[in-house]
Amino acid sequence: MLRIALALALVVWCSAPALAAPWLFVTDIHLDPNARQRTPQLKPGRDSNLALFDDALSEMRRVDPHPPVVVIGGDELSHNFHWSHAPATMAFIARRLNRAFPDAQFIITLGNEDSACGDYQVTAHSSFLRDVARAWEPLVNRHGAAPGFATTFPRDGFYVAKLPIANVQAVSIDDVYWSPRYRACAPDDDPSASTLAELKRALRSAHEHWILLHIPPGIDAFSTAHLAHGLVIVPFLDPGPREALEELIADPASRVTLVLAAHTHKLAYRIAGTDARPVPMLLMPSISPIFGNAPGFLTANVAPDGELRDVESYARDERGWRELGGFRALGVDRFTGQALVDLNRRLDRDPLLRERFASLYEGGSVPEIDARNWPMYRCAATAFTATDFRACGDEGGASVFTTRGIKAIVFVIVVLAAVAALALYGFRQLAARRP
Repeated sequence: MLRIALALALVVWCSAPALAAPWLFVTDIHLDPNARQRTPQLKPGRDSNLALFDDALSEMRRVDPHPPVVVIGGDELSHNFHWSHAPATMAFIARRLNRAFPDAQFIITLGNEDSACGDYQVTAHSSFLRDVARAWEPLVNRHGAAPGFATTFPRDGFYVAKLPIANVQAVSIDDVYWSPRYRACAPDDDPSASTLAELKRALRSAHEHWILLHIPPGIDAFSTAHLAHGLVIVPFLDPGPREALEELIADPASRVTLVLAAHTHKLAYRIAGTDARPVPMLLMPSISPIFGNAPGFLTANVAPDGELRDVESYARDERGWRELGGFRALGVDRFTGQALVDLNRRLDRDPLLRERFASLYEGGSVPEIDARNWPMYRCAATAFTATDFRACGDEGGASVFTTRGIKAIVFVIVVLAAVAALALYGFRQLAARRP
C-alpha cells in the first residue's frame, strides 16, 4: 500500500503544473549615465548612477532570475537630464534589461522625465518616440505579445499587449499629457484627447484589462501635506481626463481589474472603481533614491485570472538589499480592491500597522508619514477629487482651499489689519504732538 501511495503521489506531483515565476515591477530608474562612481548612489537628492542600476539588476536576477513579465513604470531618465542624450540612454537601458532578462516580456510606459526636450514635454509623433519604439520593440513584442507597438507607440506612447495569462491584456498609456504641467516642445494634435480615445477603444474588447500609466489619478499626498502644508489640495492630473479615466475604470463593461502606476517613488496603493466594485491600484517604488526613499522594486505572483498575489518589496540600504515583506507584511496576500478597502480600515484603527506601512512606503528609510499627516495619506488612497479629499479629511472649505487654509488666511489678514491699525494710530499720535 505504501508503494502504491508513493507512486500515486509521484504521478500527481509530475502532472501538476509548475508554479510560474513571480513577475517583476520596476519604475523610476532615473538613470544618470554620466554618474560613474564605483559604488551605488544611495543619498537623497540625487538620481541613480550606473553602479546602482547594475546593482539593482543583479539583485533582481538573484531574486527572480526568470520572470515571465517585467513591468517598467516610466521615468527611465534622470532629473535635470541632458536631453540630447535621451534616445541613446533609453536604448542603453533597454539593452541592459534585455541582457538581464532575455526571455521576459516587457510592459513599459513613459514618465514625465522621458523626453528629448524637457520635463513634462514629451511630444506626440516625435523622433524621440520613434527612437524609443525601435529600442524597446524586441522586448515589448516578445513572443508576438504587442504586434501594434511599433505602429501606435510612436504616435503618443499608447499600445496594447496580450499578457501570458488567459484573457487579460495590458493597456499602456502616456498620461503625462494629462498633467497640468504638460507642455509640448512642438505643435501637436492634442495627444491628451487622442490617448483618451485610444484607451476607450481598447477597453471595449472582451478581455479583462490592466491599465499601465506613470502618473496616478487623484491627489498628490506629499505635495499637499509637506509642500502646501494642507493649505492647498494638489492634484496629479487635469480634471477632465482624470474624470474620464475614473469613469472608464469604474465601468463594469471596461473590465479593468488592475491599475499600475508610479511617479511618487513610494510603495503605496489606491482604490478606484466604486464601493460595489473596488479596483486595486498599485503604486510601485522607485530605483532612484532622490526623494529620500530607499531604492526598491517589487515581485508578485500572478494568478491565472490576472490577480496579484504575495506582492513583495525589496529595498537597498548601505548594508545591501533586503526583503521587506511588502503587502504581505500588511496582511494583504491577495491584492484585490476589497482587500485594500479592508486594509484602509485596519490602518485607521491600528497605529502599529500604520508605522509598518509608513516604513514600507519609504523602503525602510526615514518615514514621511506620521500621526499628524496620516489622514492626508489615508484620504489620498480613496479620494481622487479635491471635494472628496476635503470630505474625507473632514476639512470642509471651498474651492481648492481647506478649512485650515482659510483660517490661516483669515488669521494673516487679521494680523495685518491689526498692524496697520496700530501703525495708523501711532502716526496720528505723532502728528498730534507736532506744533
